[in-house]
Amino acid sequence: MKLLFLNSIGKKKWGGGEKWMVLAASKLIKKGHVVYVGCRKGSVLEQRAKEKNIPVVNISIYTDFSLIGHIALKHCIQSKNIDLIIGCQNKDVRVAGFTSKLLKGPTVLSRQGVQLLNNSLKYKWSFLPFCDGIITNTQSIKKEYDSYGWWDSNFVKVIYNGINLDAFSKKKFDLSAYLPKSQKKPFIIVSTGRLAKQKGFEYLISAAKWVIDKKPDTYFFIAGEGKLKSELQKQIKDFGIEKNFHLLGFHSNVSELLNAADLFVLPSLYEGMPNSLMEALAHGIPSISTRVNGVEELMIDGEHGYIVKSGDANALEEAIIKCIDDSDIKHKGTKGAQHVISTFSIEKMVQKLEKHLLQKIKKH
Repeated sequence: MKLLFLNSIGKKKWGGGEKWMVLAASKLIKKGHVVYVGCRKGSVLEQRAKEKNIPVVNISIYTDFSLIGHIALKHCIQSKNIDLIIGCQNKDVRVAGFTSKLLKGPTVLSRQGVQLLNNSLKYKWSFLPFCDGIITNTQSIKKEYDSYGWWDSNFVKVIYNGINLDAFSKKKFDLSAYLPKSQKKPFIIVSTGRLAKQKGFEYLISAAKWVIDKKPDTYFFIAGEGKLKSELQKQIKDFGIEKNFHLLGFHSNVSELLNAADLFVLPSLYEGMPNSLMEALAHGIPSISTRVNGVEELMIDGEHGYIVKSGDANALEEAIIKCIDDSDIKHKGTKGAQHVISTFSIEKMVQKLEKHLLQKIKKH
């Protein structure tokens, strides 16, 4: 197969979808396929793809009717004889679908880690004509999409994300610089993600204030960058918890940070299949997550940690206190790791993805 993974995400953005793309592309290349990543010049995605020796094509798509993007994509399809395109943003799929129809060219699929379509004519007529299928990573998204009645049951394919155990570190990040020297048994809580509204970190900070009042040996760490950094820093300062709550900024090796954690918290308002939670569980870290898409397919409430209502700081606080007081909390982490590693292996993901893409090309 000759594949193009197309993603027009902003230059500085890096998330679960981009991580999936680089991982899937690198694994498919190892299986003998030719794979290119199409992205903006100078983007983090370009950098990460090149680090994995994945060929990059610079394609900039800013709107659904991007002439520059269309021209660059047309040249790529023709010069590299692309068989199939996987678009990650809706505008990627629309431009790719339009270009493909003009050329009578490759199959175009949409890869969606979060729900990108609603049951409205706007999406039915502006998306469906340009797309040959959707790949998603949760049964909940497939169930929602299939309920629209726009396609048959085979149009949306669920392929779970795979956990890349090879990328895990055995080292533990040294947090001593953030802890009082007198602190002998700190309880470390870690969260990761972009500092954006979607991630719900303001609710975690509110919960942390109450937790720290009751359990002053508890310390919170968030690894990530984003537009809300100054706003979240102000919230931490206003609550007077600067000594116990730290924003670490971008962290190049999240695995090392997870190795230092006693508990992982995902306070998101919405997600697809959250890679950060999957990675935490695979590290053997008991976890608390809000009830967002994919989470109940990923962890079992009460067995691997706790699942709570999103946007509810009180619920987060109660679950965190419950974990701190649980003498068997480490056993929950061990069970979570066993579940994730057996269910969400990278080998299963790549095998199912390869088979699905070959079938789509054959039918086109």
